[in-house]
Parts: sequence; structure tokens; C-alpha cells
Amino acid sequence: MLAKIAFGNVRKSFKDFAIYFVTVMLGVAVFYAFNAMATQQGVLAFNETQDKIFGLLGTVIGGVSLFIAGVLVFLVVYASRFLIRRRKKEFGLYLLLGMQPAQVSGIILWESLIVGATSLAAGIVLGVGLSQVLLAVTAALFQAGINVAETGGFAFVFSADALVFTLEVFAVIFALSAIFNVRTIGRTPIIQLIAAEHRHETLKLTNLLLSFVLFVLALACIALAYKLLLENGLMGMGPKFVASTVLVIVGTFLFFFSLSGFLLKIVQAVRPLYFRGLNMFTLRQLNAKVNTAFSSLSVVCLILFLAITSTCGGIGIRNALENSAKAFTDYAASVTTYWGQFSPEGGFQPSDLDAADDLALAADGGMAEGLARSAEAVGFDNWELLAPQNAQLNFYALGTRPLSVSAVEEAVGRPLITDTGAAMLNPDYGTYPFYLLKLSEVNAALELAGRSPIQLGEGKAAIIADSDLAKEFCEYAAETHASIPLGETSVNVAAYYQMSLQTSAVPMNTGSLVVNDGLIESDGMLLMSVLDIQTAPENEGALWDCLEAIRNSSDASTWPISNFLTRTLALDQSVSLAAIIAFLAIYLGFVLVVACAAILAIQQLSNASESAASYTLLRKLGAPESMITCSVFTQVLVYFLFPLLLGLAHTACALIVVTDVVSVIGHLDITAMALACAASFLVVYGAYFAVTFFASRRLARPAAT
Repeated sequence: MLAKIAFGNVRKSFKDFAIYFVTVMLGVAVFYAFNAMATQQGVLAFNETQDKIFGLLGTVIGGVSLFIAGVLVFLVVYASRFLIRRRKKEFGLYLLLGMQPAQVSGIILWESLIVGATSLAAGIVLGVGLSQVLLAVTAALFQAGINVAETGGFAFVFSADALVFTLEVFAVIFALSAIFNVRTIGRTPIIQLIAAEHRHETLKLTNLLLSFVLFVLALACIALAYKLLLENGLMGMGPKFVASTVLVIVGTFLFFFSLSGFLLKIVQAVRPLYFRGLNMFTLRQLNAKVNTAFSSLSVVCLILFLAITSTCGGIGIRNALENSAKAFTDYAASVTTYWGQFSPEGGFQPSDLDAADDLALAADGGMAEGLARSAEAVGFDNWELLAPQNAQLNFYALGTRPLSVSAVEEAVGRPLITDTGAAMLNPDYGTYPFYLLKLSEVNAALELAGRSPIQLGEGKAAIIADSDLAKEFCEYAAETHASIPLGETSVNVAAYYQMSLQTSAVPMNTGSLVVNDGLIESDGMLLMSVLDIQTAPENEGALWDCLEAIRNSSDASTWPISNFLTRTLALDQSVSLAAIIAFLAIYLGFVLVVACAAILAIQQLSNASESAASYTLLRKLGAPESMITCSVFTQVLVYFLFPLLLGLAHTACALIVVTDVVSVIGHLDITAMALACAASFLVVYGAYFAVTFFASRRLARPAAT
């Protein structure tokens, strides 16, 4: 009997369950699809590096899924609370007619089982389809094809482990939701259940003048938070960052706490607008709703801010990494040797005497010769095949104390890095050397990469950098032909080139000065040597093995390799890391946006249900249906729009700083990113808005229910 009643209730109240059903279905689909990604490892043709990184992705997603599960627990319980609140009178009637509390609890449990099982099944079906889409996305991001040997050329992803994990997680979620609902009904007296629809929230703020003052204070807090964030950036977790975080939270809560009264006061000042149509009624309704639900609106706004910022920033980092991988891999490999250690306190400390012979050889451009000799010593006698073309770059300083970054800043007349960007670097970066490069060596490296050579006149220099952090500084130095002191002489900056002179996964050079060879040869101190190598793609693996053997050799006569990187590994690392960041950004962003939209929808539906008597009274007073519909639309629109607008304002400020963060690893086109993310989020957010409006309009029409 209880099951039959539950089936009848679900069928009769299907429209009431729609938001709950859609929210759970989307949560299940996304949860399953992302946890099923581990299965793709056997379907896609990954190389060894990609295989390891994709395994890391599975581990990270598993950890993030625990956080997502917590969000979904809150969301499902919150959504089911709306259903219980709307039907308290119905449950009170059951008890009044003689049902035992255990029987009413049984009905609730059956309803939870029916709706939960249906939404879970629909979500799994949708999730399986979504996992096929993610397979194509993974293949594109990792630049991997289908593993024909394993799949025969056709790939279909289904993960039994992800299915079991999803069923376990949502079984716990539905159980907690059912227990919460049973507990709510069991602890509520019958009289309160029967009269539930007549109980209303108490207004938290009724003084309109005070609300206006608090609104101005809220804007001041938010503006100050923006100012501190722009000055401090995201990387320096000092007092300014903490203050900006606290201020934006306080400002957001004050904004929504005072919003309703502020709007009411502003519109009341415009009498023709206030008395037009049902504006007076609409504003009073909004005043009551926003005033009593300001805390949840504030939380939704902050979560939307977090979701949009993390998604835009995450995908931006992904794009920057991908672009960097293309810009920093002109060479098949690069080998680096440092000829000492630098510290802000002690300056540059040269290597010990054991490296003296190698240092002399490197200074004469013989790094390739030293590596060839070392390759033979560790069992590789094919160095000429592994590195048929190469070019050596030596990074110098003049005199015993290198030209510091601070000295160059003083000569140019502006800081190398802005205040925001400086927070992302070592605070003592100004004491570090500003490297000098020989023009002949730079041109040899450019020729090896297929680039045009640099031409410099007497007393002229050029700046080469590959980091966006220093772009404005370098451009300014070239435009003003800044004079840089070099010992007894000086050079004028004639040009700036944004390019990389070695293979790397991220920018490595915030600025090096290219000068004519004669300025260095007489008084140059060698700080670092880089050998750029071009070889056939099929030789990169063997070249890596050879360099690894040299670096790990215990033979003191082998070349001292500090680090090295091949083009294939740099591309694999960049592409794989970019894919991980993109997936996590999408996963978190989508779930958080769905959660925010669902919370707003449930609150609006609850309010519309409670206000049904008010709409009935309006009809009796002669208000046309079009006016009532317009009032409902305005209330839903304001309720959805204000958290989104303030969240976007927070995001716009944060993304300015995120752009500086991303510039450490590459260029970020934030405009295209913001538009793409906004469009995808608005589809989900707009869908919830549309469903909420039509459902609220139906609830405002008692005769249609």
C-alpha cells in the first residue's frame, strides 16, 4: 500500500519533482563520465609519458570526486528539502487521517527510492553518452589516436568501476536525503505540518535608510578588495591577499543583505515607476525573498565566482601551456650546464676546479665536443648520428659581479616586472644576473631553428626574452633605446625579440642582452652554457638515453649536465598537463554552476509555492494574467541575475590577476576564453532559469495545478 501511494504521489507531483530529477540526473552523468575516464587509458594510443600523466589524472579526478560528492550531498538534500517543505500539509493530513509516523516515513522512503532510482538510471545513460564525448575530447587534448590493436578501430568506453563507484556514492546521498526528510517530518508537530503553507520567513532588515547605508558600505568593501587584489596578485599570500579575501566576502554578504531595501528605496523615489502595474507588489515580494535568503544568495554568488574564475583560469593555463609547447620547441633537444651557483647574499660562486677543463672547453664553444667524448665513455659511440646539427649558447656576465636585473631596471627607468607580476617571482629577483649573449652564437642558434639572424650596429644591443612577464619592459627599453652600462662602456637597446633560444616546456628567460662579440671576449665570465641540438624524430629517444647516461655517470671525466629536455618530452609534458588542468576546470566548474542554479531554482519554487495565495488575491482584485506573469518573470530574473552579475564582477577583477599568473608560462587570450566559458555556463544557468520561471508561473496559477 505504501509503495502504491508513493508511486501515485510521484506521478501526480511529477512537475514538482522535475528540478530535483534534472539536478540529480546531471550530477550522476558528470560524476560517472569523469570517473570513467580511467577506462580511456586502454582505448587511446598513449606514449609512455602520456600514459603516466593520464594515470595521474585518474588519481586527481578520484580525489576531486570526493569534494564533488560533498557538493552533491548538500545539493540533493537541499533539493529534497523543497519537496518536503511543499508537501508538509499533505504529510500532516496522512497523520491526521490515522497513519502512523512509521508509515508516513515509509512513503517518503519509497518516493526517495523511486525518484532516486529513476534519476540515477537516466543519469547513467546520459553519463555513458557523455563519456564518449570526453573520449573524443581526451584524444584531441592529448593528441592521441585510437588504439587499433586493442579496439579494432572502434572505441566505446564503459567503466564498471565508475558505475559501481557512482552507485555507491549516490546510494549514500539518497540514504542521507531520505533520513533527513524522515527526521524532518517525524520531529514536526501535526499542527505545524497542516499550517506549513501559512508560515513565512521573518524579515531580517526593515529599515530602508539603514539598508541604503549598508549597500554603500558593501560597494566600498568590494571596491577596496578589488584594489588590494590588483596590487597584491594571487601568488603573494600576505596580509593584503587575506584582507582582500575577507573584504570581498563581507562586501558580498552586505550587498545582498541590503539589496532588497536599497532597490525598494530607489524605485520608491521614482513614483511613476513604483505605482506602474504590479511593480509595488513585485518589489515587496523581492524585498521579502532577498531579505530572508541573503546568506544563500551570497554563497551562490561566491561559488559562481569561484566556478567561472577557476574554469576560465584553468582553460587559460591549458591554452597557454599548449601555445608555449609550440613556441619553445624549435630544437629537438637542449642541454644545459651551469658553471656555478648564484645567491642574493653571495652573488655568483664559480664551480670547483674539477670542472675547470670543461669550463675552458665550453668557453671555446666545445660543448658538443665534450658531450661526444662523454657519450663514448658511457657506451654511446654514435653521437654524430644523435646530434648531427647543434649550436652552443654561452650566457655571460662582465667582471666579477654580474650585471644585475636591478641595474638594468635603473637604466631603463621602469621595473622589469609589475607589482602584481613581481609577487610571482623570487622577491630578490633584482639581485640576479641579467645574462649577456654573443651575437654570433645567437645567430648560429637562430639559423639552427630556421630563423632570420639579428643585425647589430656598433654600440647597439638587443633584448631576447620568451616570457610575457617582461614583454612591456623589453618593448619600452627598445622604444626608448635605453642605455645599459657594461663595465667601462655602455650599449643602447635597438630591438626586442620575443623568442626562445632553447627547448623548454615553459618560459625560461625574462631577458638576456645580445651584444657584439668583442664586448664579451675581453672580460666575460661564463655563467651557463646551452647546446641546442637538431636531430631526426626517431633519434630523440636514443639521444635522451645517451644524455641521461652521461648525467648519471660516476666518471668524473664526463660532461657536467645540469639538465636537458627533448622536444617530444616537452610537448608531451605540456599537452598532458594542459589536459589535466582543462578537465579539472570543466569538472569543478560545471558541477558548481549546476549546484548554484539548482539552489536558486529551488528557493524560487519554494517562494512561489508560498505566495500562491497572494497571486489568487491579485486575480480577485482584477489583475490580468499578463501582469501576474510579468511579475513572476521579474522576480525570477532578479533572483537569478544579481548573484550572476556580482559574481561576474568578482571574476573580471580576478581574471586580470590570473592573466599575470598565466603569463609566467605563456600568453593568455582572456577575451576568447571568457566568451567561451560564459556561453557554456549561460546555457546551463539559462536552462535552470527557464525551468524555474515556467514552474513558478504554474505554481502562481492554483486552478492549473
